[in-house]
Amino acid sequence: MPPPPISGPPGGFQPPPGYQPYAAGPPAQPNNSGMAVAGMVLSLVGLIPCFWVFQVPALLGVVFGFLGLGQTKDGKQRGRGMAIAGVVIGVVLLVACAAFWIWVSTSDHCIRDGSSFRCYSYNP
Repeated sequence: MPPPPISGPPGGFQPPPGYQPYAAGPPAQPNNSGMAVAGMVLSLVGLIPCFWVFQVPALLGVVFGFLGLGQTKDGKQRGRGMAIAGVVIGVVLLVACAAFWIWVSTSDHCIRDGSSFRCYSYNP
């Protein structure tokens, strides 16, 4: 039995049709600002109960949030909403922490015993 006839190049490869014009893809999206992301994440970390007494993450969240606002104001980077969220959440947590410490230090129901505070719901 004779081999089948060969029609075209081996492997069924067909040469490309004529010249295809180059079509540019969509423009690249700007990246998120790292400072904005860090500000929001650190402010959210301040919501964890172990940080309620000393709000170091919220303070850092406010600082990074403001830096993120500066990076996103010209529109070259995204993340302005995250930066605003970091600033707002951080400020709320800092105010709550300051109010807590003012209440503890001025309350008649709290007694300082060395390096700790004991608060009572009644007068001891």
